[in-house]
Amino acid sequence: MSETLSEHRMAENEVVFREYNEQIKRGFDALKALADEDNQNEHVFENDAPLQFCCECSDESCRKRITLAPSRYNEIHKKRDRFVIVCGHDTKSIERIISEEAEYCIIEKFKQPPKSAPRLNETETNNA
Repeated sequence: MSETLSEHRMAENEVVFREYNEQIKRGFDALKALADEDNQNEHVFENDAPLQFCCECSDESCRKRITLAPSRYNEIHKKRDRFVIVCGHDTKSIERIISEEAEYCIIEKFKQPPKSAPRLNETETNNA
């Protein structure tokens, strides 16, 4: 069975949200590094303080947030085909739920994410 255009678009939407979340994580890591460099650690949250990430679902108008510790975010994204979403936001034609937590679900794509997002790789595990 071939993937429909709308299924392809839904998968791309998820990739866009994931890329945005990776920008959030990189920005926080950069802020922590600057604070460490300037011995200003008291001005930055504890090392693994939860951050607000975007739901990585296929709905391009979704604006829900998921609270996750950066270490948990990294753990979820060690595999390129895994995304974190608000429970109930899964699209059964393109993914399956592999874990259901109290605040979020982890989904796995049936196919690798679209190549239209070449920068999407496993998340770095820099937890300085």
